[in-house]
Amino acid sequence: MELIRSLFGQCLPCLPDMSSSSVSINGNKYKILRLLGEGGFSYVYLVSKGTNSQFALKKIRCPFGGNDEAFKNALKEIRNYHRFATAKTPFIIQSIDESVIDEPDGSKTIYIILPYFEQSLQDVINANVLNNHSMPEPDVLRVFIGVCRGLQAMHKYKVYGRNVEDEEDDLLLPGSDEEEEEATTEMSELKPFAHRDLKPANVMLSAEGLPVLVDLGSCSKARVSVKNRQQALSLTDYAQEHCTLPYRAPELLDVATNAEITEKTDVWSLGCVLYACCFGFSPFEKLELDQGASLNLAISQGRYIIPSTHQYSEGIIDLIEKCLQLESSIRPTVDELLEQALEIQRQ
Repeated sequence: MELIRSLFGQCLPCLPDMSSSSVSINGNKYKILRLLGEGGFSYVYLVSKGTNSQFALKKIRCPFGGNDEAFKNALKEIRNYHRFATAKTPFIIQSIDESVIDEPDGSKTIYIILPYFEQSLQDVINANVLNNHSMPEPDVLRVFIGVCRGLQAMHKYKVYGRNVEDEEDDLLLPGSDEEEEEATTEMSELKPFAHRDLKPANVMLSAEGLPVLVDLGSCSKARVSVKNRQQALSLTDYAQEHCTLPYRAPELLDVATNAEITEKTDVWSLGCVLYACCFGFSPFEKLELDQGASLNLAISQGRYIIPSTHQYSEGIIDLIEKCLQLESSIRPTVDELLEQALEIQRQ
């Protein structure tokens, strides 16, 4: 159930009832096999098309139509699927189809067809903890490198020409965007995005073993200049709702006025994910479990412990320590981390 909750996020109340055994989306008929789980008030079903193809169907019912945040957030999630499809990377999930249905009572129902994954990175980590196993270093590196490649596509996203959809203020921070220069069809503009909720449950493993970043509902413009207290409070509230605490960067715990928030929040989360692959929990969860430390305090102080005995190379530990720098500007870029990880892999 945690897998589905983490994968598909939260929406306003919708009904679990799928009274028919199939649903038609844009002329394609999908047979409903079973309820996979629920996330908040949304429901996810395993469906099939034909004999062998299985997919995940996300159903979101928005009882207040197009004027509430649930509907806007669902459209934002769909935009992100389309946005990163242009990167043509296997390391970020892509939607297969979607449909928005206007119901007679004025509400809306949104259907999204997504690839179905049988296993998440969190599942693998949980199994290792239960069986007192450790993930082999080659597997840790393979996952880390794949996640880096997915984040690369987000952090280096470019807009070509004047794309109205990409100019929207996805963080919903009042007054957070300044006037931007006009782009022409001959020019591209770097507009980094950040995942904002990177954690093992949001890394699925494909049939080929590739890590795939999912849950793009939290993904938003990476660089935000916080100019006043209202924006700081708004972004703090956003982080509390969308960014899972054990993997949340310290600058998002209590956002300061005049803060510069960047894609380096993902780098912190990436370090936590790498630590969890090695030691079973995020570094701050482990400190809480072992010493009863306050999670918020440990994160804000960057306080964690590398176990004294482990099987991992100095290179892996160095990657963790570089990611978990309290000062975001000191953290390396994903490009730099990827280069270092590939060098360790070659050794």
